[in-house]
Amino acid sequence: MFKIISFSLIVFVFILLITLIQKYGEKDNYQYKKYSIGLVIVVLACSVFLVYKINSFPDIFVDEGNGMYDSWSLIHYGVDSNLNAHPVYLQSFAGQGQSILYANIAGLFLKIFGYKLWAFRLPLVLLNIINLLLLSYIGLKNFNSKIAFWVVTVIGTSPYLLTMSRYGMDCNVSLFVFSIGVQLLYLGMIQDNYLKKQFQLSVGLLVIGLTAYSYNVAWIFLPGFLISLFIFIVCSHHIRIRDIIIPTFIMMIEIVPILTFAIRSNIPHLNETTKILFWTSPKLLASRAADSLISFKGNIFNNIYINLCEGFKILITGTDNLTWNSVLNFGPYYMFTLPFFIVGLVVLIKNSKNIVYSIIISMIIGCMPMIMTVKPNYNHWIFLHLPVLLVIAIGILSSIQNSKLETGLLVSYLIMSLSFSNYYFSQQRYTGWSLSGLSEVKALHTKNYKKVYFVSNDPSFLYNIRTSLPISPYLYQKTKDHPYSKTILNMETKYDNFEKLQLTDDLKNRSLFLIQQNELTSYHDLIDRLDLKGSITINSVTYNVYKN
Repeated sequence: MFKIISFSLIVFVFILLITLIQKYGEKDNYQYKKYSIGLVIVVLACSVFLVYKINSFPDIFVDEGNGMYDSWSLIHYGVDSNLNAHPVYLQSFAGQGQSILYANIAGLFLKIFGYKLWAFRLPLVLLNIINLLLLSYIGLKNFNSKIAFWVVTVIGTSPYLLTMSRYGMDCNVSLFVFSIGVQLLYLGMIQDNYLKKQFQLSVGLLVIGLTAYSYNVAWIFLPGFLISLFIFIVCSHHIRIRDIIIPTFIMMIEIVPILTFAIRSNIPHLNETTKILFWTSPKLLASRAADSLISFKGNIFNNIYINLCEGFKILITGTDNLTWNSVLNFGPYYMFTLPFFIVGLVVLIKNSKNIVYSIIISMIIGCMPMIMTVKPNYNHWIFLHLPVLLVIAIGILSSIQNSKLETGLLVSYLIMSLSFSNYYFSQQRYTGWSLSGLSEVKALHTKNYKKVYFVSNDPSFLYNIRTSLPISPYLYQKTKDHPYSKTILNMETKYDNFEKLQLTDDLKNRSLFLIQQNELTSYHDLIDRLDLKGSITINSVTYNVYKN
């Protein structure tokens, strides 16, 4: 099934690109025809990279595994793992929270294709490809194939954007949703027909509004972006105030639920799970503020300065030291392109009244409070990557009047992209819970046993099991530690028929035992009475498997 869908997707992308080029490309100009051919090659190459082995690589990142279970619960039972109906935010496994948008989108694919990892990851791949296709459409229709080719090349081959599109962490969807929304908004801005303009502006702002449901960093980024954008486009007469009143009002209605949650979750006496109209605003039991935001105590300006220096460092070195985010020193941007960022920035400032440049400048302004207050890694600063890549593209397009320079850039992109692809799939690094271990768990057919007793020092052991062997959220709440608790959400000793082994327990017959190998000596009396079935490895920990 996965191979058929992947092949069909590549064929569909190819046909769509050819259709766009035939309709909007420069048919009689050989100079521009080569860019059209290059555009097809780049988008297809990126698409192949995105779908290649997503059913088996990378391993399952912790937030991805828990998000997948919540997504499956929502689409099949109408509640998340903590039995919240229509939540605007997920409490997740320990009350620390995860964004809801990707869980809702991916749930549709889990419903259609079943509980499969590739089905959960596929929506993110599709959104990346849709983003590239929309960039191609706008570039070909409103500019030329040269601009379309270079913008798509710079954005499509970004190592970080390719990396984060291959695993379904909740925040990874935010950049593509935002980018697609901005492009739809741009199409509305340049539309002459009033009704079409209103429709396209409304759809664009609605999609941008969805970004608030995709990542809480968007709550910091979006206000600055939208306010500065509206000021730019109104003052430069690209749009009239009356044109954006209705679309803005519609977007404001859309974000009321998440705005309500954002306020309530940050005021202690309001931070309670509450049903409001048709949605649930959940209580967050744990805050990620200490991990995500700078300290606002002491010398704030010094803290901001240190934060900016740390951020500059990860952008220049090409790694944020998170192995699931960055491969070697392939960061969001290839290092040889950074001089073009400076060139592009100069061009941007000189032509700030241009509608496209106004949008990019507004993105940069929106990023200012984010980079000052949010601790840097490639996820936390996710909204910075789009304007930086666009500015790099502007710098390249402004510098390649010399054909030798352009050829050199193309060769550099080809070499670096091939090197990145090779390292991405071959370099040994931690990317999450081992998929082979989860497959081994399924092969045990644990439902055939009354109990599965386990001995493990791995705090994520039961979450590995839940990801591999999902049960209804109602049964999950019934069988876990602290059943139905609203204050202690995590599990440590119980899940379904899994139970942590205690030697004082009255052990059930027809049971399975998973005992961590370095703990075997503590259970030798019990082991002597059991039959060894073999061994399995879960999350890099090896267990002997016994039955009685």
